[in-house]
Amino acid sequence: MQFLARLTGQKSFLGLDIGTYSLKLAEATLKGSKIVITGFAQIRLPKGVVVDGLVQNEEIFLKSLKSLLENLKTKTRNLNMGLYAYTALYDRIPVSLREGSDLSAAVKEEIEAFIPFDINEVYYDYFPIIKDNEYEIIFAVSKKEYVNKFIEIFSKIGLNVNAIDIDVFGISNLLEYLYGPSARMIIDIGASKTLAIFVDKNGPLFSREIALGLSNITENIAQELDLSFEEAENIKFEIPDDERGYAIKEIYTEFFRSLVGELENSLNIFKAKYYSHPEEVFVIGGGALISGMSEFLQEKFEIPVKDLNISDKIIFCNDFDEDYILELNKIGVIAISQAVREFVA
Repeated sequence: MQFLARLTGQKSFLGLDIGTYSLKLAEATLKGSKIVITGFAQIRLPKGVVVDGLVQNEEIFLKSLKSLLENLKTKTRNLNMGLYAYTALYDRIPVSLREGSDLSAAVKEEIEAFIPFDINEVYYDYFPIIKDNEYEIIFAVSKKEYVNKFIEIFSKIGLNVNAIDIDVFGISNLLEYLYGPSARMIIDIGASKTLAIFVDKNGPLFSREIALGLSNITENIAQELDLSFEEAENIKFEIPDDERGYAIKEIYTEFFRSLVGELENSLNIFKAKYYSHPEEVFVIGGGALISGMSEFLQEKFEIPVKDLNISDKIIFCNDFDEDYILELNKIGVIAISQAVREFVA
């Protein structure tokens, strides 16, 4: 699923994850038949540089991205990225195909009727699913102004955009490559938001954005303990064994309670709409680093919560130590899924 024609014959790609508070950049190279992650870098973004997946301060954004490229010491300039769900739309719909009619024309007609935009204002892509001699399509659309703006921004620092799709497709493709097709719930706990993603053996079905993220914990710690935001960030994962630690644990408990309630709502909406149930759960994003998160969710949902291990099928070069690889299995999934997309899709 993508909005641009791909570059062919390339052996190395960059994958970019554009978050509200950070940029993450991965590099993947195909060496023979083996996929190798040859670099990964991340950088904090000042507040307001990226809002809802769109660049608001181009100067600081480009300065940060150039810093990542310099950090990687890479010659690769072929870039893949996934659009944030807020800036794109995807769904799965049936397509009525009369005998002798053209599939692409029928798809365009169905998408045009479904989306709240003029078809000429968007890029769209789709792939068909044939079931019982009937067609369904999984389609994705994004406004041309969003896609074209990213291409313009990246061109200013010499990056060639190979593919732009939606984050959820990259994540789904990576998990399918690692573990095969299955009904899954993927919980991406980010800085400002959490995204609940539901997929089946054919790909993404449904996702729901939840306005709860790690910054909520940081802000509550800062307010409760009269700390700056940076001080609260530093203490968030290193909880002291004193009265402050007790207060922080209470903040975490309230966050978990609210998040689980919203995730349960998401799961119920999914089950009611698609008459399906996930067989396994994966947790990614910065929130996956919280100690006990997977065990807590498994107890609440009574669904196996599994550890994502990218190195099951993808090699990390010798520059990565084991502890960092374990961290990238959580925080690096989006960037890595984009970097490897040409080799796993």
